[in-house]
Amino acid sequence: MLPANSSAVIDPVHSIAGATVSPNSEKTALPHLPQHAEGLQRFDFRRFFHSLIERIWIVAICVLAGFFLALGYLARTPKLYMGHSVLEVEFQEPTVIATDDPTARMRSMFLASQEALRTIEQNLTNQTLLSRVVRAEGLAENGGRALLGQSVVSNKTSGKTPARADASPAGTTSQSGSGVATFTPMEEALGRAMAGMVKPVIRRGTRLIDLYVTHRDPAMAQRLSEAVGREYIRNSIERRASLSEEALRYLLEEEERLKANLQKSEAAVAEYKAKHPDALQLGGGTAATGSQQGSGAGAGGPRGGLVEDKLQELNNKLTAAKADQLRLEGELQQVEQAGDNIDALLTIPSISSAAMVTEARRNVTQIEAGITTYALRYKDKHPRMMAAKAALAEAKDKLREAVLAQRPILRNAIEQIKATETSLQEALKDQQGVAVALNRTAIGYQELARQAETDRALYESVLRQIKETSLTKDVKTNAVSVIEHSPLPQSPVSPRPTRALALGLLGGLAAGLAFVFGADALDRSIKTVDQAESTLGLPVFAAVPETTDESPVSRLKRRTKRTFGSSNYRVVVETPESPAAEAFRNLRAALSLLGPEAERKVSLFTSALPSEGKSFTSANYSLALAQQGYRVLLIDGDLRRPNMHKIFRFKDAGNNSEEDMAPGVTDCLVGEANIASAARQIPAGEIQIVDENIAVTGNILTTTGGELSVLAGGRRAPNPAEILAGRFFGQLVAEAARLYDRVVIDSAPILAVSDTLLMMPHVQTVCIVVRTAKTPRPAVRRAITLLAKSGIRPAGLVLNRLRRSRGVGYYYYYASHGYGKEEGAYSRSYFRGSDRHPEPDHEGNGA
Repeated sequence: MLPANSSAVIDPVHSIAGATVSPNSEKTALPHLPQHAEGLQRFDFRRFFHSLIERIWIVAICVLAGFFLALGYLARTPKLYMGHSVLEVEFQEPTVIATDDPTARMRSMFLASQEALRTIEQNLTNQTLLSRVVRAEGLAENGGRALLGQSVVSNKTSGKTPARADASPAGTTSQSGSGVATFTPMEEALGRAMAGMVKPVIRRGTRLIDLYVTHRDPAMAQRLSEAVGREYIRNSIERRASLSEEALRYLLEEEERLKANLQKSEAAVAEYKAKHPDALQLGGGTAATGSQQGSGAGAGGPRGGLVEDKLQELNNKLTAAKADQLRLEGELQQVEQAGDNIDALLTIPSISSAAMVTEARRNVTQIEAGITTYALRYKDKHPRMMAAKAALAEAKDKLREAVLAQRPILRNAIEQIKATETSLQEALKDQQGVAVALNRTAIGYQELARQAETDRALYESVLRQIKETSLTKDVKTNAVSVIEHSPLPQSPVSPRPTRALALGLLGGLAAGLAFVFGADALDRSIKTVDQAESTLGLPVFAAVPETTDESPVSRLKRRTKRTFGSSNYRVVVETPESPAAEAFRNLRAALSLLGPEAERKVSLFTSALPSEGKSFTSANYSLALAQQGYRVLLIDGDLRRPNMHKIFRFKDAGNNSEEDMAPGVTDCLVGEANIASAARQIPAGEIQIVDENIAVTGNILTTTGGELSVLAGGRRAPNPAEILAGRFFGQLVAEAARLYDRVVIDSAPILAVSDTLLMMPHVQTVCIVVRTAKTPRPAVRRAITLLAKSGIRPAGLVLNRLRRSRGVGYYYYYASHGYGKEEGAYSRSYFRGSDRHPEPDHEGNGA
């Protein structure tokens, strides 16, 4: 049964416009087959749109499923309310004492950074903090049902909120011996449960933190939002107070120790001065501290300072000279390794910074810039360009000379630095002797004096820190403050019906579109004429729609009891007014326009795979030619699965015995029969368009001389490929072309067997039948490739069983089915002019 329903009537002239080949397939150039056309094609939005229309029911089901899923989500999800408070983080902690303490400065720098904001944001969801909130708010009572939403009704009916824990920090938490707060398992579990309710968010571009807390009870959401911010601030204050107390205790202990050390150091300085009175005059006066500074001013102090300064100066110069020597020797080693490589030498700092090299490089750069400017205006042979290039070469030579000249200069510089280093070492040795002689007696005094000064500085620093800590340890200030308290939420924030429904509908729509797109992308078949022509690179001669058994002459066939029953295979005769019949008349017209009549007498219809409708196409094309007045021979060339004797219902079609089977193609090829004895002529009544009334009266309208003969397959051949490969098939075709006006061959599928390729040298026109929405595109390409390798170019395509639904093929074909119906064009009845009156058309004109 061949599909029907499609509006696929193709204009023959338009179809052949794309064909640039001669109908003789043997003489045409091989086509450039679009092997990769499918991968290179752009997204066909129009085809996808019509595929969407064809599968719109899938999208509707997915949208409805998404809608019902959204309704289920709304029905099962509890309503959540959100408390919202705002915290502000200052750049530094408020303090009552201005201090330059490095620790305070570092903390202020940290608070001013984004890391501090992120740290505070993470601490707001800390489990310890949330456990503090549970204890402070008394949420662990009754098993935490208030926090978990199990006692919301009792809270609302009482109209009261549990008292907040506003006691001192020491009363909110219990601490272990180590000072770490401990919580009960219930409080820790409720703290972990609260972690999913609290969400702090840093407001972009500000120092504000939005604190969101969601809960089923709006009053509880407000209460928790306030409690989290309050407990964080309280915890920060407590931690700072605890740290201050520990620091003060340590500073007091350290103050006693440093005081004793200072007394010992001062006593040692006084004892050494008494034993060595000349220590102050030999350079120790500048190191004295406290009471010793007044008596330490003597002639020896300044002189000892000058000696030490001179010694330090010489030492610095010697160090600098050694560093320069090492640097220059390293650069000299690089110079030796680079050799005459100018680019490598220019990377050495001492060479690249030399005045000669710098000047030469500047000249090269200027000349190159000039050449670039000239290149925009002049050719390479222009005098200015040639002069500029010569100047560039000369500048590069000078640059090379300047670079190579730096090597001896570098060696001389190293020698000079070595000489300078030697003189500095001698001067340093002399100065060291002087310094040792002057400061030998002052060394001991200086050490004791420095120790005493260090102990005094430490002692004074500790005293200062003790005073500052004592003043600030009880200050209850923090860099974080609540600037906006949470109002009582009035409407739930989750779930949002509009958003949930919209997401459900959009999700269902996306799923439906994805399914349709995936199905369309995975579909490798050919569905439309445009797709076939663009993908395969061949014109489509006809597009045969789905057919149904709507024969207008079936009653005539049954009443006259002809030799074969009615079927929907011969649509040209049985349903002449149908779109399928018109498609075969288009095929007849298209093939007639391919070239001279002598070059299109022998036509062959084949396909890539079985069951694509090649026998159906061959039979109806032969009938269409016979109706036009040609003497046509239809040869059943599919020796493996012949079908023509079944389509035309020959009397011996049901015989299973090969001895009783009438002769056919196989018999002709083996020489046991000829065309005249094997071909069966179809009666004219089975070819022409007939009507019951006309058939009864015998007035059959026929075209002059038209007849159709069928050469069936005959008996089965044991070796069909070997038979077709011989010379007898060519002789059979030549004899048929001599006896008949047109020869139509129905062959086997190309990819199934090799029989069709063996027939190609003897035919003139090859048409490939493609079943729409089934035959894979790679299979058709493979068949065309095999034909191309054999030197054959198919004349075109015939699309079979094209759908007529408002889907993929809706926009592609332009046919008016029923045009001229009941107006005498292939109509079912013919009347005399007196028995029929013309009917007006849509514009009121007569027939």
